[in-house]
Amino acid sequence: MSSHLLAARAKKAIRRGYAKFWHYLYNAQYLIAAWKARRAGLVLGVLLLLLLALSIYLSPTIQTALEANYASEKGIEALRSLVLNLGSTLIGAAAIVSSLVMFAMQVNIERMPHGLFRRLSADSKLLGAFAGAFILAISVAVLSVVTEASRLAIVVLAAGWGIVLTLALFMYAYRRALTLINPLQQLGIVIEDARRELRAWVRRALRAAPLLETEETPKSAPSPLDSTHDVARTIYFQLNAHWTQGAQRAVRHAMSFARRYAEQGDHEISGAALRVVVGINAAYVEAKGKTFYTNNFLVENPLASDGFINDTLEHLRQNAQVAIARRDEEQIEQNLQAMAALVQVYLGIDYSSPIASRSHALIAAGYLSSAVQSVVPHSMADVLLEGVRLMGQSAQHVLARGKPDDIAALSEKIALIACTGCAKEDYRPVTMEGMTQLANLTFDLLRSRNHDIRFAVGKVRRDIAFVAKLFLNVPDTPLSSIHSTFLGPYYSSTSLQSLRAQLTTLANAISNAEKDNADAKAIIDNIEQWADDLYETEKDILLAAVKAKSHFAFDMIHWITGITEILLAVSNAPACDDHSQEKLRKHARWLIATLSWIPDDKDTVTFVENYRMTETLFEAAMDASNRDCEEISNEIGEMLLSWTFKGGRYQTGWGILERGLCGLAVLALMNGDEQVSKLKSAVATRMLSESAPAQEISDRAASEILERAATLYRQGHWSSRIERAVDQADHEKLRPLLEEIAGLLLSQSGANQTPTA
Repeated sequence: MSSHLLAARAKKAIRRGYAKFWHYLYNAQYLIAAWKARRAGLVLGVLLLLLLALSIYLSPTIQTALEANYASEKGIEALRSLVLNLGSTLIGAAAIVSSLVMFAMQVNIERMPHGLFRRLSADSKLLGAFAGAFILAISVAVLSVVTEASRLAIVVLAAGWGIVLTLALFMYAYRRALTLINPLQQLGIVIEDARRELRAWVRRALRAAPLLETEETPKSAPSPLDSTHDVARTIYFQLNAHWTQGAQRAVRHAMSFARRYAEQGDHEISGAALRVVVGINAAYVEAKGKTFYTNNFLVENPLASDGFINDTLEHLRQNAQVAIARRDEEQIEQNLQAMAALVQVYLGIDYSSPIASRSHALIAAGYLSSAVQSVVPHSMADVLLEGVRLMGQSAQHVLARGKPDDIAALSEKIALIACTGCAKEDYRPVTMEGMTQLANLTFDLLRSRNHDIRFAVGKVRRDIAFVAKLFLNVPDTPLSSIHSTFLGPYYSSTSLQSLRAQLTTLANAISNAEKDNADAKAIIDNIEQWADDLYETEKDILLAAVKAKSHFAFDMIHWITGITEILLAVSNAPACDDHSQEKLRKHARWLIATLSWIPDDKDTVTFVENYRMTETLFEAAMDASNRDCEEISNEIGEMLLSWTFKGGRYQTGWGILERGLCGLAVLALMNGDEQVSKLKSAVATRMLSESAPAQEISDRAASEILERAATLYRQGHWSSRIERAVDQADHEKLRPLLEEIAGLLLSQSGANQTPTA
């Protein structure tokens, strides 16, 4: 082994050892810091007790030493004078320190709300520390009256401990004052006081419950839909309507902090204040328990309205408006985040009924969407992005905890805000984020455990179509299509984060599920509800993209064929029953049929064929055949035949006629002799029609087909799916079929020509 290799290994070992040393050191520092944070008070108390025990243990020795030096009357007088002076000094120091600390604290606290100012100015721990310091100072001074020589050790030790404890109380008072003027600590005091008061009211309600309970006639067969409200607590809170005053006051204090510190530019404190508001609401929801009510279908329940929740949301709305007026983007985002957090808090409300609507969460979601909408005129794209993201997340939380229909309003607002990118270029990322959130909502609906998502998923689908059709009115860019980019989260066939990619993963999981898998059955049913009438919206978007000559037409064509493939794959899953299979295949058939609506003028045909329309139809037919959906494969084959002759009438440079007929020949051979006969008959019929290709085009296509038939064994790396299929087909059967098709083109094109004199 060479010396260079040994040196390299030694250097590497040294570097690893050095790195390990610092790794272990950092871990040790972290563990020590964590231990100190948890045990610092206990360690200090134990240390003081040990020192006290040590002083008691050493008191005889100290007494002996003091008697040797201060046994005379003159010595005792000097010691008495020393103790008296120390006591007097400590009294003066306590007065000065208390005055300075209280003055400094009040100067810093005077900017906070009046109620909180009074609360902190009369802090019992701080005042108790100063009182203890005065008492200890006076006690040290009083020790000067003890004149017995036998008690000198007690005097000295007591005076020493008095001085030490007085200084410790000074330090504690100083640190306590710093804590009280720290806004984060003040917010901690606010929320802790609110929680303590709410818990006290809960205890009072529990103690009063036996006095408020009513006799009920037991039902013979209780229903799971019966209400389980805490009636006694409801009555108690109604009788004591002021029980929320402390919590409301705490919310006002926190909102005052949020507004004041945001104006000063200290957004860390303003954000913490809004988190305190959310925490107080969480404590309120927990304290109220099973006393929340919601409106019935026909009768309005007066108990459904909650003043505390309404007051909180109104505070946030006003704060958001102030932030918008000041154009403080960070403050606006913090308010939006607080509203979104309240949506989650209110979703945890127990309405004591499984069919109750999450009305309070929906109210908070409405405040959130209104606040985001109010930002639109103020050119704050980043704030809108955050707002749309929070709205989408809130809708997902509502879907997880509530009913699918509850997300309809949020979905509509997300779509409306996403449309702002159509009018303003700076807002186009908002359109992309809106499409992302709507795609996520669609996917979450498909995975939902609710049995009826038809209305909700249809609403989301229409909202997506609304955004897409409106955005297609924006002029597309030639190189990088803005339509494909900003509508891609839903319609892209190339992105791994798009809806199609997620559905592909979901379809694969369903295909691998067992036959009796309940979750797979539920998802299949949801997919069937989503696919119902899917063709209506997608047909309109496809035609709009083709009309606008947008590159987005490529996304739509491949999205339609891709979703058709997914529907057919799900229909073959073991967990899919016959009824669902029939519906899924019907939806797939109708969806792929939207491609037949593409206009047949030359410009449109040339434009669409740029995106491999012929290849796409052939691939869809092959996929359906491979999935044992022969009927659907034949229908797609008929669409391919129609497109072949519809596009083959023009000189587009893509060879639509010859490539389409080659693909149709392969499909016919795969499906048997009957399909071969139908293909030849269909070709002959279309060549006799008025819309048949011109002789020049037919002759050229026939020549190309004959040339391909003569070179079937030619090896090549085919990028075309049709060419690969031709290469893999039974050449002994394919050659004569291609020759017959070419003959039909030649003979029928000649028959269609008018003889000349």
